[in-house]
Amino acid sequence: MLFSKALGRAVMDLSSADTLATVTACTVAPSPAHIAGLRLKTRGRGHHTLEWAHVQAFGPDAIAVEEAGRLRDEKTIEPADPAHATHDPIGKAVLTETGVGKGTVTDIEFDERSGRVRHLLTDEEQIPGEALLGVGSYAVVVSAPE
Repeated sequence: MLFSKALGRAVMDLSSADTLATVTACTVAPSPAHIAGLRLKTRGRGHHTLEWAHVQAFGPDAIAVEEAGRLRDEKTIEPADPAHATHDPIGKAVLTETGVGKGTVTDIEFDERSGRVRHLLTDEEQIPGEALLGVGSYAVVVSAPE
């Protein structure tokens, strides 16, 4: 699935059947490349993050979470945590470990069951998720092709 197709998807509390938030972005972690967290817009409560480990189901109409308490206020997440907003790759430059530019991340292809990143899509090419080395505040770093 493309992450762009998940934008705006509702996050639902399984215990109450309430809609808690909508998806606005994601964060990604390497080794192996996976969705670390979903960044959310909540009604009247600001911005929150749902760690991928707490996603019970990623359905075509909604994302299910066990309980509202699984959502974390973004202000409480440390920059080193893979769920921190800094690790959102969309719109960032892609550089190889040798400093070669590979475009800008435009989307992420991922497995909605496991959260595994299959490909980073740039305006220039499709980069396998296995090549991801890191996501920072400035750029996404990938291994250089051999």
